[in-house]
Amino acid sequence: TNANMATATMAPMGIPTATASGYLALLEESDIALRQHALKKLLACVDTLWHEVAEALPSLEALAEDTELPLEMRQTAAAVASRVFFHLEEPTQASRLALEAGEAHFHLDRSTPYVERLIKAALDVYIQARKDEEEGTSTEEAPPGAELNTDQLKGLVYRMLENCCVTEKYGHALGIALESRETGKVKDILASAKSKGDEALTDTLRYALNALPTVTLKSFRLEAIAVMAEFLAEQFENGKRAASADLVHVQQLLGNAEPVAKVFDSLLKGSEEDMLLGYQLIFNLVDSGDQAFVQRVAEGLMGSLGEEATDEIKARWDQASRVLTGGFSSELSLSFLHKNSHSDRLIMDNLKKALEQRGSSRNSVLHNAAVMTHAYLHAGTTNDSFLRDHLDWMKKASNWAKFSATASLGVIHAGHTTEAMNLLQPYLPASVEGNEVDGGAPPNVSPQGGYAEGGSLFALGIIHGSHAGSSSEKRKETSDFIRNHLRVSHANEVISHGAALGVGLTSFGSCELSIINELKELLYTDSAVAGEAAGMAIGMVLVGSGAGNVHNSLPPQDKEEIMEMVSELKNYARETQHEKIIRGIAMGIALINFGQEENADAIIEEMRSDRDPILRYGAQYALALAYCGTGSNKAIRILLHTAVSDVSDDVRMAAVIGLAFVLYKTPERVPELVKLLLESFNPHVRYASCMAVGIAMAGSGDSESVALLEPMLDDMTDYVRQGALLGTAMIYMEQSDTCNSRKIRSFREKLTTIVSDKHQSTLTKMGAILSTGLIDAGGRNCSLVLGSRNGFTKMTTAVGLALWLQHWHWYPMMHMISLALTPTLTIGLNKDFKYPKNFEIQCNSKPSVFAYPKKLEEKKEEKKKRVETVTLSTTAKNKARLARKKAKEEGEHGPTDMEVDKEEAEASKEKESSDAKEGEGESMEIEVAEEKKPKKKREPEPKSFRIQNPSRITKSQKEVCEFDLEQRYRPIRSEEKPFGVVILTDSTPGEAEELEAVKAPSLEPEGEAPAPEPFEWTPPSPPQETTSVEETSPPADDSKPGTESESKED
Repeated sequence: TNANMATATMAPMGIPTATASGYLALLEESDIALRQHALKKLLACVDTLWHEVAEALPSLEALAEDTELPLEMRQTAAAVASRVFFHLEEPTQASRLALEAGEAHFHLDRSTPYVERLIKAALDVYIQARKDEEEGTSTEEAPPGAELNTDQLKGLVYRMLENCCVTEKYGHALGIALESRETGKVKDILASAKSKGDEALTDTLRYALNALPTVTLKSFRLEAIAVMAEFLAEQFENGKRAASADLVHVQQLLGNAEPVAKVFDSLLKGSEEDMLLGYQLIFNLVDSGDQAFVQRVAEGLMGSLGEEATDEIKARWDQASRVLTGGFSSELSLSFLHKNSHSDRLIMDNLKKALEQRGSSRNSVLHNAAVMTHAYLHAGTTNDSFLRDHLDWMKKASNWAKFSATASLGVIHAGHTTEAMNLLQPYLPASVEGNEVDGGAPPNVSPQGGYAEGGSLFALGIIHGSHAGSSSEKRKETSDFIRNHLRVSHANEVISHGAALGVGLTSFGSCELSIINELKELLYTDSAVAGEAAGMAIGMVLVGSGAGNVHNSLPPQDKEEIMEMVSELKNYARETQHEKIIRGIAMGIALINFGQEENADAIIEEMRSDRDPILRYGAQYALALAYCGTGSNKAIRILLHTAVSDVSDDVRMAAVIGLAFVLYKTPERVPELVKLLLESFNPHVRYASCMAVGIAMAGSGDSESVALLEPMLDDMTDYVRQGALLGTAMIYMEQSDTCNSRKIRSFREKLTTIVSDKHQSTLTKMGAILSTGLIDAGGRNCSLVLGSRNGFTKMTTAVGLALWLQHWHWYPMMHMISLALTPTLTIGLNKDFKYPKNFEIQCNSKPSVFAYPKKLEEKKEEKKKRVETVTLSTTAKNKARLARKKAKEEGEHGPTDMEVDKEEAEASKEKESSDAKEGEGESMEIEVAEEKKPKKKREPEPKSFRIQNPSRITKSQKEVCEFDLEQRYRPIRSEEKPFGVVILTDSTPGEAEELEAVKAPSLEPEGEAPAPEPFEWTPPSPPQETTSVEETSPPADDSKPGTESESKED
């Protein structure tokens, strides 16, 4: 009971007071001394007799507010009233009076239920007040706790923070300071921790960094990060190299490239261990996917290399440059996907066969989906042998399907920048060098056709834009090449479309004004198809810059022009009649606001309240990308409200899918949120719910999410079934055959049956075909990974997914998933960026849990087994009697040859018929028993195993993996999970090493025979003239075999 709980708060115990009525009567006396005595006695017994004292609350409050009374008496009255309100479960009123009672009656250092409850109530009120003050929000109704004195409340909070610092509870203090958005106090707490020693400061900083994601307001978060950066920089300068990782992390959050370059400069100039740590942090930086930031860091680092640098330092700089801008990270992924591809050729063979059997290959939608599935299966592996072997099948694609088929080569060869031009040479449009650039007349571009040409330009963009770590020099070259075609191809909307998307991908995040102006020109041609691509491409060029908002990261020299251009875009979206252009601009604005959080609220609100449903559609994606990974309650509230209230189906669909982006860091919340939406009457909402669960839980194999989507596989609407298939395939990415109690096998079989089922609609079949590609994407080595290993949202993945989802409106957007497919490779590299073969990682799980799925086997025709007939005893006797009779007759009359033949023929016929009859009976025959081989005993599966270098480690697998620190090669940062690129130290550098270099694949097919050894050829001597029959045949006949044999040898 409250009385028992509160005994700890009582005044010094004497004889228990039976009733408080006498003391309450004294409160009515005029003598101040009597009243003061009564109050002291009431304070001593209020925790047990509060129900009696409650009747006198008005009198107690009047006493507390009477300024003519002594301060001590007023404070005692407030303390008594505060305790009564506490027992009445009115903590806000209790806190108000406790604050008036002062420190004498409200001891923060006492851990009692009264103190703890009031502190909590006071903190809630103060934090809410600070939030309203920072965000500038005000409501007509007074918020709870408005009656509390702000100055007193602030004093209480500050006293608590001091108390925590004295008792060294820095985590508690930081939590309060971050929640109440007190930047100054964050600094004071860190300074207090610093005074207690380096270890206390390190722990406090680590706690603060982990707590940062809970701070919802970006502006305050950046202020707090800036404070932390000061302390981390000081630690780093004082020689603490371990602080470098956190320092790089916070400076990247602040968007400061120069300090990051300085950290790398210091590490690369240090000892070998510092250098290795620098390499590791550089790989982590590239992994975050922010190409523009990486470029700025590279420029800063290159500028810090002085002329007096030694050869060793220059070599280190070259290595760093190779990772930052040279495309080494992309080479690693490409090499791994090429060598370790587990793609199954039979999947495509069976799919092609199933489509041809049902005549579905004539269906352009399904043929296009099959071509895309091939691209997904082999994404980034450079293996296009199936297409080369079935060129006739490929040629069935016409018009936009031809565009998609050509562009699919870009998905297959994603990241293969060295061979991109050679690969796509047959498809690229005619060269335009030196025409429009030098002021000459542009070449004539036919307004008709151009599908293969446009697709090839799009493919070039995908090859260079899919991996964040691809070579910046190659990207720049390709961007210039595509821009040449973009400038002269306005007459042909197909080539313009491919060129615009290609430019967007190759200039991803560059914010270059000249490129934006060229895309704007294309947009203003008012061509629907080309305009949509131009809008999206402008978004890709300005991705994450916040152009059009108050705060942005645009280059200072071009800021005004770009801001004006974004304003023009919004106006043009309202003027144009083309829905495709409006959608392109809406998605472009969504991409511009990636990661902007509340900075983008104004433009999102403007788009949300627009009458045009397409702009409202764009607003949902803008909201999803602006708050991507933040888990913001405000964003979730808006998305859920839109999902159930908007009049447009497309807008509701976009709102539900947006939930997956906002909540990807806590994916288990998405299935809970959309559980009810899956039962919606609106099929668009059901489709979107399936996709949201798939995106959030991608690659997890989560059985509950699969069970949630299972009923949707039999939905009455075909595109809902499509969404359920795609969502389930995403969840099952990179899962073994044992996943979800082996239900994954039945799902794979279901995909096959849907494709060959003539009763299924085209959209459902399309979903099944695309799911076949997604579930085994990238040679079974890729998944959808939205977060980088150091906690950042991967820009390329988020943008790739948002654009891929536009395939609902425009099929060529299916290729955009290439940006989102992330190779889940783990590779240990030494200081020379070669990988030691004998470095291993310990996986504490059964091998079957994370094994690759078994490949399909071709069905072999079963040969019928010979059945041995059981002969009954009566049949045997009968046969013996007939044989004796026959022998006797033959002895009397010798049979002629003809009769013997006839008898043998009849006998064989009888035997066949009797065999057939006996074959029909069940109990009259037995199979010939085969020799049974002794069964091998199944050995129990080991509970752990070692993973070789390099290898695939999936998202769920990394949680059960750990580094073995006893082996020769050890990670430079052993506290990290084994995932991605791991830089290794060598504990015995003098010993021989077994190393292998990373090599990019070549275009030459691997199965081709090697060139013959050098040899000398001597012509055969001429044939001698003879008259034999064999040698008089014509010389042409003689030469044929020779020619054949020679050609075979060649």
